[in-house]
Amino acid sequence: MFDRRNVTAVVLAGVLAAGCSEGPTTPPAEADRLSQAESVALFEAMRAIQGDTAATIIGGSGNSMVIACPLGGQITIASQVADESVADTVRLRSDVTASPSGCQVSSGGMRFTVDGRPGVREQTITTIVGFLEAFTVEGSVTGALHWQSDGRSGSCNVELALSAELDSSGTEPSVAGALAGRLCGHETRFPVESTPDPSG
Repeated sequence: MFDRRNVTAVVLAGVLAAGCSEGPTTPPAEADRLSQAESVALFEAMRAIQGDTAATIIGGSGNSMVIACPLGGQITIASQVADESVADTVRLRSDVTASPSGCQVSSGGMRFTVDGRPGVREQTITTIVGFLEAFTVEGSVTGALHWQSDGRSGSCNVELALSAELDSSGTEPSVAGALAGRLCGHETRFPVESTPDPSG
């Protein structure tokens, strides 16, 4: 049976909100700023935790769970999902907050210890019309992370927008788009590509 709610998991699993602060943060000194490569490595490492279906869950309750980070520390993820249907259109709203605490990760040969102050937020709206006649995803990843690496430390502000839609030009329908904007002071773009599974 076709469950349109399950289709969004393919797109949303790979998109991580990376840090959220309640107000503006003071820009770090130039020596403590992450390079473009370091910024991407940090973001990819944090995103991998949320997309890891084999991650160790060490606690949580209700809509919240605490996941052990690969090299130490933890990250608390709280999520809310709501859907509404009108005629042949379904809209799914997802709101995910991730709060790392001493979370140690590595990517691209770089190692980071990451804290959220107070946490991470990702908001998405997925619209599905009929039997995948149309499929769009819009959202945002905003906030800031506090990081430490090799005796350096600082904050990484995140202001990314997500936009993806159904691409029927290939042999199979796929979802293509991008998560793009400013990451740690750098213009950055992450491609989003997946194949929705209508079997649900």
